[in-house]
Amino acid sequence: MKHGFTLSEILITLGIVGVVAVLTVPSVMKNYRNRMYVAQLQKIYAQINDAAQAIMNDEHVDNFYETSAISKNVCTTSGEGSDKKTTCTTAGNEYFLTTYFKTIKKNCAIGNNKCVGTSYTNLNGTNVGSTGNYCIQTVNGATVCSSYNPNNSVLSITVDVNGPAEPNIAGRDLFAMDIKTDASISDFNSGSNQPQVPGASAATCGIGDESVNNAAAGCLTSIIEAGWKMEY
Repeated sequence: MKHGFTLSEILITLGIVGVVAVLTVPSVMKNYRNRMYVAQLQKIYAQINDAAQAIMNDEHVDNFYETSAISKNVCTTSGEGSDKKTTCTTAGNEYFLTTYFKTIKKNCAIGNNKCVGTSYTNLNGTNVGSTGNYCIQTVNGATVCSSYNPNNSVLSITVDVNGPAEPNIAGRDLFAMDIKTDASISDFNSGSNQPQVPGASAATCGIGDESVNNAAAGCLTSIIEAGWKMEY
């Protein structure tokens, strides 16, 4: 005689399945999201490198810092001593981003057309603000912002791989990097435009709290050293 499952047996089985799902699904989803963020980061990383190389080719120079991406910026210095301050226009940044990337939004760090998160946190949950630099949003949905630091002659790039969408966490969907003279890219905070000078080390990933860039510093290094995997 064939016997079916009793109601109590079915309920116990469903309970076990539910417990397993509760324990495993969040981890699976987190790993999936992290792989998605890394895939998007790898794509925009390649696009930035290609764009830097393209402007060098178009303007027939061997040094990215001799291109219009830099020369269109006008920097002025005011004050003395501890009050000394240097500010730069964003003309070069704007030219580079709007000419060498396919965009759906331009100058979108502020206003009603924002393409960046209102506020970001580091991996520890500390609020690190947002970015007010010149930004665009690409056709793939990533936000790319740039700023030029005349003190060490470095053009830095901040990338939110999924635009203003959450989680808006430095080291998850937001990363920072520096462009070198040969169009190669290092992690942020290299302090130099020379290719042989590395950016922030993986040990600093996600712990900075002074700004979004400092909070992201080291995370690109960590991901590349892990073979384009987010293992933190």
